[in-house]
Amino acid sequence: MGVRRSARNAISVAVAALVLFGAQPVATSQATPTPSPSPSPTKPTATETKLKDAKAQVLALEEQASQVGEEYDAADQALTESKSRLAVLKGDITAQQAKVDALGDQVRAIALIQFRNREVDPTVQIFTSGDPDTMLDRLSTADKVDQDMTATLAEHEAEQANLTDMQRTEAAENAALAEQEQKLAALKKDMQDKVDQAQALVLQLTAQQRAELEAADGGSTGWDPNELDGITANAKALGAIRYATSKVKIGQYVWSRSGPTQFDCSGLMLAAYRSVGINLPHSSQAQSRIGRAVSKADLKPGDLIFWYHPIHHVGMYIGNGKIVHARNPRSDLVIQTLASYPAPWAGARRIVG
Repeated sequence: MGVRRSARNAISVAVAALVLFGAQPVATSQATPTPSPSPSPTKPTATETKLKDAKAQVLALEEQASQVGEEYDAADQALTESKSRLAVLKGDITAQQAKVDALGDQVRAIALIQFRNREVDPTVQIFTSGDPDTMLDRLSTADKVDQDMTATLAEHEAEQANLTDMQRTEAAENAALAEQEQKLAALKKDMQDKVDQAQALVLQLTAQQRAELEAADGGSTGWDPNELDGITANAKALGAIRYATSKVKIGQYVWSRSGPTQFDCSGLMLAAYRSVGINLPHSSQAQSRIGRAVSKADLKPGDLIFWYHPIHHVGMYIGNGKIVHARNPRSDLVIQTLASYPAPWAGARRIVG
């Protein structure tokens, strides 16, 4: 009994020793490994940074070009109006010159009559005339000639002054016209430079970045002319929609153009409504003053929508939450949802209906 107890005690001591000393390496080998430090974020390469910057610059340049384009359209409209005024003025000057020339002829004719009547002193004519009554009639006629001469000279002088004023106005219009043409040329160069820079930058972008640019603009959506079936809208507004949407696949964005296949944003709206007999100015700011204002909640097909402050972009609502517009030289003409276009809303106008 004592021997067995001693044996058990010995075994217990051995087990305890095993637990204390032999188990330690096992515990160490099963411990949770210390996490290694997270790798530092990889810095973008010079090429990646350049491409990212190029993407931002494209958007900035397109925005600047759009603003310059709006200024160009407004200046071009002013130039057209100036040319129209000048053409009318030239016609008025031609008519006025003819009037002054005719009065000059009358003055010369009256002066000739006066000269002939005054070759002999009137008193001598009375005493030497065999018919005093006839002579008195002649003197009365001579007096009338003098009155006519005075009146005609006064009229000629007044009309000549009018002609001179008109000619001064013509000279001022010509000077203004030359100045406007110089401004247009400078704006066109500035605009084209920005477009060229943007296009050069686009060529540097990867296919993914180009897709990101397209997505940033809202992409595009499908369109079926049958979507207009059953829509309650003015017939001319529907005609304008059909024209604008028909140009999407074949149209290009070209500054200051209004068709038949090249358009800028306001040019597409101009051409669409021109196709149904309604004239619009070639400027999104000018178009924003045509018709009557409508809210976003009350939009109807054919309404024009404006973006940015100051306004420099316009499109057309075509129903079912969609718009058509000449978006930019990179995207040309597109149909997309109104909600997807990120530009800041500036209002809408109903042109007809």
